[in-house]
Amino acid sequence: MNISDKKSRIFLAVVIVLSLALSTVFMMNKQGYHEDELLTYNLANSANTLKTDGEWNSGADFIDYLSVSDSDRFNYEQVYENQIIDASHPPFYYGLVHTVCSLFPNQFSRYFAFSINVLAMAGILIMLFKIVKRITKNNLYALIATGAFAFSIACTTMTIYLRMYATLTFFVLSMIYMNLKIYERKNTAKFTDFLILGLITLLGTLTQYYFILFEGLTGLIMLVFQIKERNIKDLIKYIITAVLGSAAALCIYPYIITNVLGGKRGFGSLSISIDPITVVTYFAYKIGTYIQVLAKDVFLNQIWLLALCSVALIGFWIYLRFVRKEKLSRTAFMAFVPSLVYFVAISLVSPFNSDRYIMASLPMLVTVFVLALIKFTRVTGKKWLTTAVPICLAVTCAIGYITVKPYYMYGVKTELYTPQTSKCVFVGTAMLEWNKSIDKLANYDETMIVQTADFSPALADELEDFAEKRGVITNGKITEFMDGYMNNGSEKEKTDSMQALKTDEKLANEKEITVYISRLADKDKVIKYITENTKFKNYDLISKDYSFDEFYNWYDYFVETESYCNVYKFY
Repeated sequence: MNISDKKSRIFLAVVIVLSLALSTVFMMNKQGYHEDELLTYNLANSANTLKTDGEWNSGADFIDYLSVSDSDRFNYEQVYENQIIDASHPPFYYGLVHTVCSLFPNQFSRYFAFSINVLAMAGILIMLFKIVKRITKNNLYALIATGAFAFSIACTTMTIYLRMYATLTFFVLSMIYMNLKIYERKNTAKFTDFLILGLITLLGTLTQYYFILFEGLTGLIMLVFQIKERNIKDLIKYIITAVLGSAAALCIYPYIITNVLGGKRGFGSLSISIDPITVVTYFAYKIGTYIQVLAKDVFLNQIWLLALCSVALIGFWIYLRFVRKEKLSRTAFMAFVPSLVYFVAISLVSPFNSDRYIMASLPMLVTVFVLALIKFTRVTGKKWLTTAVPICLAVTCAIGYITVKPYYMYGVKTELYTPQTSKCVFVGTAMLEWNKSIDKLANYDETMIVQTADFSPALADELEDFAEKRGVITNGKITEFMDGYMNNGSEKEKTDSMQALKTDEKLANEKEITVYISRLADKDKVIKYITENTKFKNYDLISKDYSFDEFYNWYDYFVETESYCNVYKFY
């Protein structure tokens, strides 16, 4: 069963439009941001910093922190410098965000970065269709696989998360497609093929460093297959292209080397020792967490369904390989194996347990299950089963959207967006937690950000308990880790600007004030300091912080809640 190229293009366009329309609806209902989403705007647009030592920031200051000023429109030098300072990611994606925001100076909107994701997702779905078509030589099968991903929770989550991962996924799929195209041409690949591959290598590397891992995996498989088939001419061109593309990326942004090998940020700066038992049990927990993420994004948030489909997939492959003597085609091997290896590798080495890190593998992982289902219907010879496949997938996707909430939607504690006072105080630590609350703080006339040197005394114990309940044998390493992260991981000196609350004249003239207290801070000491050193002697809780116990994956805590703070009104 197949359909014509013309019909497939029409149906593909419909799938893309409907998928992006669905994601737009979710985007319209999104409340709140992951802190990295807000950092996207700051790093792409502004050299401005906020006052964090007891001085006042106006609502306009927060907008300036996120937006492009008239004098900095299309200032890519500033974008480049921001990435050097941040030392986390290369600059290409931020340059895209800056370009869009430069068209709308002095404004902040979620739709600026979202527009880039929309274009990237359209490209992803086109590339996915083209990849599956090359593997199956069938337009209908390619359309079914593309539709299954297009209407999955995974697709929506990727599209509404305002970071570089949709763009990264586009370049990953583009590389897979070009590898298949060059491989199939058997020493007859065109110069333009290698030119496009080199451009993909360059831009992918300058988008996100995990692209390098995918490039290495696909390149290794290409190397083996080209040698086996003696396609030495194309192999030499392929190697030269990869080297030149990577070298060009290094010339444009030489900081790639230091960033990838471990710079001054995050875990690379920690000086702690981890025992083997903790490592093994933690890796087991990480794999379990990513299995849960995959289940949520693709299998209706049901791990049993993922397990059942995985066992069936493996069993069917064994049947095909050893009973029917059918080998996996080399094109399928080149498309699917890198994604599977990438998923497992990222699950083990990612600094946080986050769906964003494995997003680039999700389109191909969805596809492998769909194609296995289609192959099963062909093996049985039952034509009605072939018709049932798209119906079954459509029903599954519909149930997913009814029963599963995509990540990064937030929207539970909406009272945080309605200020109860004209001014606000944010009390945090050197870890700069106010980043996640910028969109809320911008609603106040003025906000004072102060830092306390007193970290929550219960946080390490909470994390120890959280980990142990999930099978991680911590041996006290969580406490050691927390101490290392707080004291040397951030590379920031402990500061204490709480004195400003006691001496500030504006604050003294207020009758009531909203106070955000970060979960990393010792809230009891903060409350005691305010009641003893200011005229505000009474307080009511506006919004209570979530508990880690509400989540299986501690990272969910940061992506499912609007603010990891306790919020009070003092009067």
